[in-house]
Amino acid sequence: MSTIVIDASAILAAILGEAGGDSVFDLLGEAIASTVNVAEVYTYAAVNGLPTDAIDAFFADTGIEIASFDHAQAVTAGRLASITRKAGLSLGDRSCLALAKLRQAEVLTADRPWQQVADAAELTITLLR
Repeated sequence: MSTIVIDASAILAAILGEAGGDSVFDLLGEAIASTVNVAEVYTYAAVNGLPTDAIDAFFADTGIEIASFDHAQAVTAGRLASITRKAGLSLGDRSCLALAKLRQAEVLTADRPWQQVADAAELTITLLR
């Protein structure tokens, strides 16, 4: 079973070769991502005019587990809104946190504001950099 949920910022750091991105590759055997976060990665590429070849290859080559955003995640993400609102977290962010809560997993992100909600959300949130 996967033990670490990675968000879009972590996936992009790995694909784009950003600082800390190499550590994502070290965790792929135990990593999982939400379909919402996969959509965020492709959205980033579309908005920034980047080709999606590297993204396609990342998902095809790494075999990372992708979890469909289901009813349980939707409910959990909604319930996290009151906790995450002050930190400015989005629905995509909350989908990642919801998946982690449901899987009782750690979260890996490059987004520092997430640490503001770790205790209230009862999650272990690790910063990529």
